[in-house]
Amino acid sequence: MKLNGQYYDALIMKEWHDLIAITSDAAHNILISLLDEDIDLLVDDFYDSMLGDDDARLFLSSQQVKDRLHGTLAQWIRGVLSSSTADLPALVAVQRKVGDVHARIGIPIDLVARGARRVKISLYTRLRRDITDLTLCYDAMRFSSLVMDMAIEVMTTAYSRSHENSTKDKENYRLLSILDNVHVERERQLAAVLNWENRFIYNVATGLPLAEIAPLAEAEFGLWFQHKGRYVFESVDQVAAIEALLTGADAFIASYSAEKVAVVEERYILLRTVRSQVQKIGTLLAGLFDELAKFENGKDPLTNLLNRRFIPTILRREIALAMRSGTPFVMAMLDIDYFKSINDRFGHDAGDAALKDIAAILHESVRSSDYVFRYGGEEFMLLFVEASESQAIAIINSIRDRLENRPLHPSGGGKVSLTVSVGLCLFDGHPDYERLIKKADSALYLAKRNGRNRTETYRDGQPAAAGDEV
Repeated sequence: MKLNGQYYDALIMKEWHDLIAITSDAAHNILISLLDEDIDLLVDDFYDSMLGDDDARLFLSSQQVKDRLHGTLAQWIRGVLSSSTADLPALVAVQRKVGDVHARIGIPIDLVARGARRVKISLYTRLRRDITDLTLCYDAMRFSSLVMDMAIEVMTTAYSRSHENSTKDKENYRLLSILDNVHVERERQLAAVLNWENRFIYNVATGLPLAEIAPLAEAEFGLWFQHKGRYVFESVDQVAAIEALLTGADAFIASYSAEKVAVVEERYILLRTVRSQVQKIGTLLAGLFDELAKFENGKDPLTNLLNRRFIPTILRREIALAMRSGTPFVMAMLDIDYFKSINDRFGHDAGDAALKDIAAILHESVRSSDYVFRYGGEEFMLLFVEASESQAIAIINSIRDRLENRPLHPSGGGKVSLTVSVGLCLFDGHPDYERLIKKADSALYLAKRNGRNRTETYRDGQPAAAGDEV
């Protein structure tokens, strides 16, 4: 049974509090003293062991990651092993944040546990070396072991929730790719339901035994819905309603004997009831496909660009490819200048027209291998794969020139010159895509601050968005 977040936090903090309480002051002091003397050696031992692991090397080999993680790991070890009752709410929040980051980067959960075990082994070796009192040594080992287990457990619960959500999006993205064309699939499945109904009516009218009529759940549509459809659609209530109608139709048909079908009035009830259930299935199915076509296929309904839902799935994949191949890629955040004034002066129809116009130019200007997302409102994200910074800047400047030279003419009269501000960031080898987004967003902010209608590139040392460090 899954525990809700507040109950789980209260439970883990009570256990953590109880562990602190039963551990002697001497054991606490020994651990704090050891951390003061050997914290860097503990982290070095961790790296020496983990960099020999092929799975770990993918996430730890970047020099930037090493430089950042050395201090972060030391801070984590110190925070957990020297924890006090007053620290617990903040400590639990930190473990949850780290678990979310691990899931976002895609670090395997077993790798996290393996790394914690390496830290424990190194710690135990030093405790045995420094403590001659066996009772005190046991007390310090018990505390360090259990408190690290608690920290990893909190991480794991957060990781599991985040990983489950990202896996669901990834699976939906894959399944939607399998569907190829939502509109085509919609017509195919609606036709399959109708074909089953027509065959059923014909068979009943011609006196074919009901046992020889394929149940709807085993017909073409029923099989498709069971193996594909129910996993693509996210409306739980409507999916459950279709499943209930499938089951109900087949059960109702099965309740009729040959003698009952031979009675005209009963046969009429059978045909009318089944037809009503099939029509309800068709209506629900059409609604689900309509929603899928607008939102769940990853396309923004206004601009027909990818929406931001699948950004994590695509960025994780591109980062993995870039890290394996060593090829660069560039992210750009693009914002329409003074977009609010367009809406205020000419109305929302003009604003929508501006968004559509810019989306069309973006789509036409990038390579087929690149990605264009409507990030939200008047902001767009572009991903230039296997591209250098100079190549990305050339494409962006071409886009800006096209926009400036193609003003918008609202239906109410007047002319709108569209300009955009752009922030670029070259992939730096760090596996966390959120850092890349924040850096590109920071460059975009600089472009807007420096006068708009320009392109800025993120440089090391430039302040990034808050919350970047984990």
